[in-house]
Amino acid sequence: MLRKLTFIKAAAAAAVLVQGLTAAQDDAVIISAPSPWVTLRGDSLVVTVQADTSKLPKNMITFKVQKGSGGRTTTLFSKNVKMEDYNADLFLGTIKERHLGGTDFLSIEWSVPGTELAGTIEPFGTARLDPVSDSNKNLLTAVKLKDGASIGQISDVLIGAQSQSIGASKFAAGWNKEGLYILLNAADGVSEVEFAFDPKCGRNAFLSWADRFAVYLTDADSVYGVNYRRSFDKTAVTYAGMQWGEGLSVQTSESAKVIKIQWHELGLQPFEERNIGIAVFVKEKSKRTALSYPAAANRTIPVTWGSLRLEK
Repeated sequence: MLRKLTFIKAAAAAAVLVQGLTAAQDDAVIISAPSPWVTLRGDSLVVTVQADTSKLPKNMITFKVQKGSGGRTTTLFSKNVKMEDYNADLFLGTIKERHLGGTDFLSIEWSVPGTELAGTIEPFGTARLDPVSDSNKNLLTAVKLKDGASIGQISDVLIGAQSQSIGASKFAAGWNKEGLYILLNAADGVSEVEFAFDPKCGRNAFLSWADRFAVYLTDADSVYGVNYRRSFDKTAVTYAGMQWGEGLSVQTSESAKVIKIQWHELGLQPFEERNIGIAVFVKEKSKRTALSYPAAANRTIPVTWGSLRLEK
């Protein structure tokens, strides 16, 4: 009896699967690219379309490209395209912004005139890179440290290493198999310093779950980690914070702080000459806007961040 019941359940599940596949195959218009959350790497917006032209009066599809920002939607351009074949890559127009993402987004509304066929592809963004200028621009180095070195030894090495200034604050980085180390000398009046990491150096338009922020609080002399689960509600991109970093620690050596981040908590394996996306945001008590490295870094758009190379 149990085997018979199991067979009936399996048959029912298979029937539902076949029905779902049949419904998908019956769709008159299918947009396979761009897809939600994708990051465009060029300024040309091209859509990949499959369509049953027998269900398209005059073989026409109307596209409207929109930008969402601050709860408002602006139409960038519209285009009527005639389908000459059942499958086509259609150029819709050019996106002027070099980097568009974070809490802003792009969307495509499409419809078939004379029918009820319509749909929306959203959100997606743009992140255009210049391979020549971006390869070494905003590139920091993390010096190689001895495995098993003490915090005092690490501090001595990092004090003599190349440092980066953000206002009156400075930081330097080093690494070994045990973790990534940040030497921080925060200036007077600084309330908070955030180190943002893009472990895979994907340089995308939106934050992903893998992106990590290590936040140092000067008054509490403590550090905690936060990352974000993103979502979209038709009017805005939102990010819900989640804590990470049970192994995050901060120790004092002379006048500087040394923050240790274990590799497994960044979700990567360290090796020589590996690049990691990085940005730093310094909040001062007297200012509303944080200072940042790189200077044009946007907290929610990883493509605007710099890179950290693990040196030999």
